[in-house]
Amino acid sequence: MAAETILIQTYSRQQMPWGECVWPDQLRVCRSRQEAMMRFYQVKAGLSDAVGAHVFCAWVGDDGQNYAQTLGEVGERTMVNAG
Repeated sequence: MAAETILIQTYSRQQMPWGECVWPDQLRVCRSRQEAMMRFYQVKAGLSDAVGAHVFCAWVGDDGQNYAQTLGEVGERTMVNAG
């Protein structure tokens, strides 16, 4: 596998015009899987303000295609399609 980028997306409760909902809060590029998983477990243990988290790695394959793999999910999350 080519060089991978490890990311963590956290989610928080936010007030929207249609009411309160869980919304993506912060996307952070981590220096390592260990850093990402440390942040993940902080959310899981309730030690952060986030209500959920999604940890994943992304890379460009030898075939030039973009790939992503989920490493962990916890709590409340939402998917937002920007397309």
